[in-house]
Amino acid sequence: MTPTSRTENPASDLAQRIGEVIRPAAAARLAWTSDRIQQLRRVIQNAHVPNASGQKLLTAHHEVAIDGQRAERTATTTLVVEATADDVRGWSISVDADQKHATAEALHGATLGRTIPVDDGAQVHEFLFDPPLKNGEVRRTQQRITFHGTDECTTMGYALSRPAQLLTLTVHFEGELPRRIKQPVKTAQEDASTKDVKELDVAQTVEVVLSNPKAGVHALEWEW
Repeated sequence: MTPTSRTENPASDLAQRIGEVIRPAAAARLAWTSDRIQQLRRVIQNAHVPNASGQKLLTAHHEVAIDGQRAERTATTTLVVEATADDVRGWSISVDADQKHATAEALHGATLGRTIPVDDGAQVHEFLFDPPLKNGEVRRTQQRITFHGTDECTTMGYALSRPAQLLTLTVHFEGELPRRIKQPVKTAQEDASTKDVKELDVAQTVEVVLSNPKAGVHALEWEW
């Protein structure tokens, strides 16, 4: 988990090593420093949280709802995985929001295990297969993070810890529509800086489907 000298995106580096990362609006205030990554690493290792090894990610769908006050209300993630080993026990999601402002629930295909605080600004949620998956078994899971804060949201992001066949990003605006919405487009190198910006049509629901996305952070951004 220790970042290498070539790493330019600590959040991407973190996701590749421990699990998916969800970053609400408040996350902009938090720095993904080497010390913070090491802190999260120690918490996860000491708690023996299961990781995504032994699982092939087939599809991921990450959907965010923005309420009428411009705040992020829910982030719902649906994954389809195939076990590539026996006794696959689960995975974790790291959320950049303290427990007073974010709660997790398992909706389908898994159970919610422990919620492990990292510090005042992050937590790790453990999701478990019951029973553990066997080699070749395919499972669809769905989980939701509900946010209770009031920060204005201008971005949604999902960090893949591993490549997938498909990744869908969906944002639904329950009230006011933004003036502009865009998709940062990166180069082939997963840690490369933003190369271009793709303008998207503004609508109540905006959706982007990515084929064979690489591990790393994928996002949509908008302006009110």
